[in-house]
Amino acid sequence: MKATELRETEAWQDLSALSSNTYVDTIETFDDEVRIDGDRFEGPLIWHVTLHYGQHASEDELVISDSFPGSFEGQLEDEVPVIERIMAEVSSFYE
Repeated sequence: MKATELRETEAWQDLSALSSNTYVDTIETFDDEVRIDGDRFEGPLIWHVTLHYGQHASEDELVISDSFPGSFEGQLEDEVPVIERIMAEVSSFYE
C-alpha cells in the first residue's frame, strides 16, 4: 500500500473533491480482515484525512480532520502484492 501513488487512484478523485486542499494523514488497514482467493486479495481500510478550506494561514482558513471507510484489491505477482484499486466511500460527507 505504501508504494502506491495515491493521486492516481479512484479514491483520490473522491477525496480531493472534499476540500480545496485534501491531505491524507494515514491509511489504516486491517491485516486480519484481508481476504485472499488464489492470487487475488481484497480488504477494508480507513482513510484519515485533513481537509483545508479558505486561504492558508489566514483568519478564514478552516481545517477539519475526518475519516472515511474504503477498500483495496489487488493480486500477487511472484508472491509480491500489487494493489490494483483503492476506493474511498465519502457519501457520509455529503449527508
